[in-house]
Amino acid sequence: MRHSLHWRQHLHRRRQTVRLWDGGNTNTPTAPSSFADTLPGALPQNLLRGHHESEAWYWECSNRFRNWWLFHADQGMGGDDATHTRQNNNGNQHGLECPEERDYWPYWTPTPWKDVAYLSSFPSMCKKLTDESFNVKAKWKCVGGTVAAIQQIDKQNCQKNGGTWTQFQPFGLPAPDCGQVGWSRVNHLGNGRDGQALSYNWTLPTIATLQATGVKMYGSLGAYAAKCVARLRYNLSTDDYDPWNIDNSMDDNQYHGVVSPVQQNPTIDVGADLNGLRLAINTAQFGRTFQDRSHVFYIIQRPTFTGAPSQTSKIYNLGVRGKRCNIVQCYPAVEYDFIPNFFTISTSDMLHIQWTGSNTHNNGNNGGDGQTGDAGQGTEGTDRHNFVQMLDPASNYPIPLDKFTTNIFSSSQCWHPDGSAIAWLDCAVILASSGYYRSAAQVNTLGASATTYMDPLLNNAPASLIGGVVMQINTPGTYYYACTRNNAFSNRSQKGVLIVQ
Repeated sequence: MRHSLHWRQHLHRRRQTVRLWDGGNTNTPTAPSSFADTLPGALPQNLLRGHHESEAWYWECSNRFRNWWLFHADQGMGGDDATHTRQNNNGNQHGLECPEERDYWPYWTPTPWKDVAYLSSFPSMCKKLTDESFNVKAKWKCVGGTVAAIQQIDKQNCQKNGGTWTQFQPFGLPAPDCGQVGWSRVNHLGNGRDGQALSYNWTLPTIATLQATGVKMYGSLGAYAAKCVARLRYNLSTDDYDPWNIDNSMDDNQYHGVVSPVQQNPTIDVGADLNGLRLAINTAQFGRTFQDRSHVFYIIQRPTFTGAPSQTSKIYNLGVRGKRCNIVQCYPAVEYDFIPNFFTISTSDMLHIQWTGSNTHNNGNNGGDGQTGDAGQGTEGTDRHNFVQMLDPASNYPIPLDKFTTNIFSSSQCWHPDGSAIAWLDCAVILASSGYYRSAAQVNTLGASATTYMDPLLNNAPASLIGGVVMQINTPGTYYYACTRNNAFSNRSQKGVLIVQ
């Protein structure tokens, strides 16, 4: 069992423009039918659809031959291009990802994804893979003006079809981290021994590092910013065949008398004169890759924080995980929770509070992005979060700030992500309203009529706290916080504990 983390940024590359964004709707991007369709503006219907890769990336994948040498067990491939794998034998499209590159890491041709970490139950084995990362190892592919050349995956056939077998230099980044994956009980959705979600601490690259690798920078946020997307993979391995030393020579082939080491739902003989017992083996998923992708995010150049006693304080991120649902409807995700929901910082540290959400959950009939059902408060299909202080983790009522004037906010300095200072009461209002109000003064001006007043369930508030706020808490103590909308007293708890030393 292994997990891997990859990321990519908005890069300017010859022959293609890479656009990164989360979709304005849940439609799958239209697959390009020619290279012309991969040029900017060629597929205008894709402008509102999510992009974590480019149309050119998917077009090359759908026109490149699949790797014939892979092990396919007894699965028949529905096509000969790289969108067809043992796990995706019908060539189904999922966004603009290349199924073969998704299912087999590290990929043998150049990839736009940069590797961050590789965590395994057997970390002694993972160096075999990290040495193959495009971070550190050059890759080859066929470059040419015709589809016949682009199809080829070896030098001989590339040149035979008029292509140029071309070496692409690695990103020049460090090899991915290689470590032990945390222990978790099967089907416990990633919670570890201490009941907390398993995690990996990733030190983000600096703006200078990103600029050196050709990343496009944005200046509209008050400082340089790079647009990125992270990809998490969960690879489930099996020892029922040797995954390191198996290839297509072991594919089931009755004509040549070859029997695959694993068969679809086989009936086996256990002796004792039984007729046989059926095993639940799906050879399309026996040793497979699960994949989840985060929202697009920005890496922003650290600003100068107005009035801060130190400009070098550590900044810790506080966000949310999970989605709208009850535990059954969520599976294999989880209900809303703060992440982290129990941690310790010092008075010299800073806390960046932010979160992302969606207005397009699809938990209707047939399950959508989870089990059928959309349990929760507020408008169906929407995420909303906020951050308010409580006196005790066993309680469910937030404190009124006008009665408890000594609180986490009044004990803090607050800033916008561009470094400009925020009055403590404005900071509290932003977090309590999920950014619907940007100051305490707006509560009166925007609340002047029913059409502009904030809905008590945050229905008209933003789904994401874009940018968030940065806090430095100057008074040591233990602080408790909660989300008012999603903290269902009877069965769900979106709360957290912060210890400041």
